[in-house]
Amino acid sequence: MPSDVVYTDVSDVSKAYSVLGGFIVIYGLFSYVAKDRLYMSEPLIAVTVGIIAGPYVLGWVDPRSWGSYDDTNYVTYELTRLVVGVQVLFTGISLPMAYLRKEALSLTVLLLPIMTTAWLVCGLLIWGLIPSITFLEGLCIAAAITPTDPVLANSITKGRFADKYVPANLKNIILAESGANDGLGFPFLYLALYLLYRNGEDAGTSAGTEIGRWVYAVVIFKILLSCVYGALVGVLAHKTLKWAETRGYVDRDNFFAYGFGLALFTLGTTGLFNSDDILSCFVAGNAFTWKDWYRVRTQVEEEDSFQDILDSLLNTAVFIYIGAIIPWDAYNSADSALGIAPWRIVVLGLLVLLVRRLPWVVALSRFIPAITNFKEALFAGHFGPIGVGAVFYIEVALREIPNDGSRDRLRALYTPVVLFIVFSSVLAHGVTIPIAKLGPNVVRRTTSLSARRTVSFTSRPTSSRDVSPPQTSEGKPGHPEGALEREVWNPLWSAWVGLGHVVLFWRKDSFWRKENKHQMLVRQRGSVISAPQNAKRTSAIEERSAAPSTPSQQQQQQQQQQQQQGGEAPSTPTMPKPAHVPSTAHHAGGDGPGSWGAQLQDALRREMLAERKEARDEEQKRVSRLLAQAPGASGRPLNGVGDATAGEQDGGPATPGGSKVRFE
Repeated sequence: MPSDVVYTDVSDVSKAYSVLGGFIVIYGLFSYVAKDRLYMSEPLIAVTVGIIAGPYVLGWVDPRSWGSYDDTNYVTYELTRLVVGVQVLFTGISLPMAYLRKEALSLTVLLLPIMTTAWLVCGLLIWGLIPSITFLEGLCIAAAITPTDPVLANSITKGRFADKYVPANLKNIILAESGANDGLGFPFLYLALYLLYRNGEDAGTSAGTEIGRWVYAVVIFKILLSCVYGALVGVLAHKTLKWAETRGYVDRDNFFAYGFGLALFTLGTTGLFNSDDILSCFVAGNAFTWKDWYRVRTQVEEEDSFQDILDSLLNTAVFIYIGAIIPWDAYNSADSALGIAPWRIVVLGLLVLLVRRLPWVVALSRFIPAITNFKEALFAGHFGPIGVGAVFYIEVALREIPNDGSRDRLRALYTPVVLFIVFSSVLAHGVTIPIAKLGPNVVRRTTSLSARRTVSFTSRPTSSRDVSPPQTSEGKPGHPEGALEREVWNPLWSAWVGLGHVVLFWRKDSFWRKENKHQMLVRQRGSVISAPQNAKRTSAIEERSAAPSTPSQQQQQQQQQQQQQGGEAPSTPTMPKPAHVPSTAHHAGGDGPGSWGAQLQDALRREMLAERKEARDEEQKRVSRLLAQAPGASGRPLNGVGDATAGEQDGGPATPGGSKVRFE
């Protein structure tokens, strides 16, 4: 029996689980605020947590201490391989019907001339800024940062910002490119490696011989064979799942989890014959939903929550891991082993983000039909992030670079250079949307509200007399005379007050306790809606909650509609009357009738109603379009919002929130 009956077991695995689980739990409490109100990037937050918990700050998680150098590289390789493989297959599933055929020209331009130019430009930058390496070694490092990352692309094309501001054609082309070119990084990497072999184990061979080896070993065996195998797996999976679903052999949970199993199967079987498993997963996912049969059933009514949850968990784990393995001690000019001056690596990261992709996408945008204008070209050119795929290519390159002493500096430089560029991309693309949308949006909303309200309201409440425009004989507002006394908005004071609202979290008017417009509207209406993810889901839930449940309520609603059509006032108004604004002076910070608080509530209520109406119209159009693209589908959506008589036609009443897919 041990001498210590009670003892602790502080193992590395337990600490890693604690950090990962703690982040998921704590971030989950504020996830809606972070993503949908502040537009913050989840990968950026996860990388920051990994850096803080890593060996250079708190020292809680240090993956490099889990085993030997080779063991750590193997863990990194398998983790990134799993995440990228699952993500690219989900990306292929999310694309519309026959998308690769419809946008073949756009993808060809993005994958051939633009990707090749980006590889050469990045190689020149690395060769010029990192000392003591050759141009071929620079191209070898550049091959890892040339492909765009499907994990970070997902964070850009999903969420409230993407639903509201990014058009569907732009989202689809970004996703398709990120899924395809993540597997097409192998030709660039192996071309540089085969040319490097001429100075090592293949000394004396000609460049033509090495290029010939590259053609049949990489282009044919890894690229073409993986495409054929992925298409075969995707088609067979589609036919077998449709056969089982038609006969009622598959249940609902396994139907929606089928995509994850297909990703693991394709990833494993392609790896058995050492082909390009990442590209094979993307082709398999696109072939699996080529006719939109699976995508319509899993996404038409937002039933793809399983894939979203799985994506979130995998992405969180891998980005915390990436933040913990960044070697910050390597970026020091005093380090005699590497000699990377801090200014060199910072300038390299900035130049890679500026010239790697943006100029070439803008220059060739007229040859990309999926990009329709200059703004979309700027957006697509900027949002070509570097992430998990680059870390995956680090491990692939370290397996292939000669370890005979001739390329020791290349092996030592590969990981720190690529990881810093990954961090630069995560940081730059993570703060672009909050800076571009949140700051100007706050200023625009404040000034527009001040221009529309009868009493000027700023971030600092003051007492001011009424400066509302005079009323005409018809009751319409006239020319805004006497508006010279309106208080000017002070950005410095607003920033100071906003900082106080964030820091002083115990106050009732703090940022963390203040009601947003959705909560305010719910409180006024009396309904309860928990954590809406987007405007479409909010509209659907509120419509179901507001739908009449009894025949008497339906009859009363029909009478109100008839009265409104006949010009008569309804017996029960749907919205409260606007508050009366007195012509005398009153306190601008009060909550009574006519105060800026009451007017703000009215404005927020009208804005929310307009957003719900717009979201409801968009949802109905989207459902109709997707159902029209899948003729002969055996499942149909039952949402209780669009067609209220859908259930009655089958002999039963429509059930709000019921099953979106019918398995016969």
